[in-house]
Amino acid sequence: MQMAEKIRHLVFNEKLSVGIDFIEVDHNYAQSKKNLAAPHRASFYSIIWFKAGDVVHQVDFSPINIQANTFLFVRKDAIQFFDHEHSFNSQVLIFTETFFCINETDHQFLKSSVLFNDFKNECTAVSIKVTPALQSLWSMMTAEFAHSTDPYRTRLLKNYLYSFLLTAERERNHDGFQQLVPNIQLTQLILFKEELEQHFRDQKSIAFYAEKLAITSKVLTNATLKTVGKTPKQMTDERVILEAKRMLVYSNDSGKMIGFNLGFAEPTNFVKFFKKQTGLTPSAFRIKYSS
Repeated sequence: MQMAEKIRHLVFNEKLSVGIDFIEVDHNYAQSKKNLAAPHRASFYSIIWFKAGDVVHQVDFSPINIQANTFLFVRKDAIQFFDHEHSFNSQVLIFTETFFCINETDHQFLKSSVLFNDFKNECTAVSIKVTPALQSLWSMMTAEFAHSTDPYRTRLLKNYLYSFLLTAERERNHDGFQQLVPNIQLTQLILFKEELEQHFRDQKSIAFYAEKLAITSKVLTNATLKTVGKTPKQMTDERVILEAKRMLVYSNDSGKMIGFNLGFAEPTNFVKFFKKQTGLTPSAFRIKYSS
């Protein structure tokens, strides 16, 4: 893998008033576009239909083997990298949170969906084989998207997308995935992860997050242990390490600067933390992934 200068951050084209778009991406297109020729972090949710070609799609340091006729669901802000070694043909659906979330119920659906969240494994992407039902709903979305002046277009697109996501969730559960049971602990876990995403760079204290959620540290620990088998501290460390890996591989910032940006006042503390979590020093990790 060749190290890029910076993580490319893709921002949705706000000129598209709907907040949803379909993009045809094949091997040649991915190589020709600067924002796809390097690992990039997208500010929107992505659903990629790999129609032809068996590829390896990289999402947050996890290589995902994709067979033809598969949907890949990638959550917002994950770093992904299209395969440049194998030929493929795909269609990418991207949509913003603003487009999908009309109310708080929609927001919570995205935050807890098994398509964009695998709380136990910290997976940032989920693959599902294409079924006739999913393909039919996808066709309905693309057909409706073509009605650029229809006043019903936006609402219908949102409703079709909601139906598509619900159908995809059902397919994942049929494949043997064990979904977490909705309860107060799961709600607390989701809220904790939202707060963690906002504050992990400068807040490592579990008491801080417990206070934000108006619960005790003991209650928060009980919630994470019962739902995903991890303590809040383990989850905090994992989030910091993920960001450290992203910055080490996809930026030219020094280890000292990366550690400082992640809340480590002393460079030696960051090195010790990183090595304890990964078995490698930050410099060794960077060399491993830049060759």
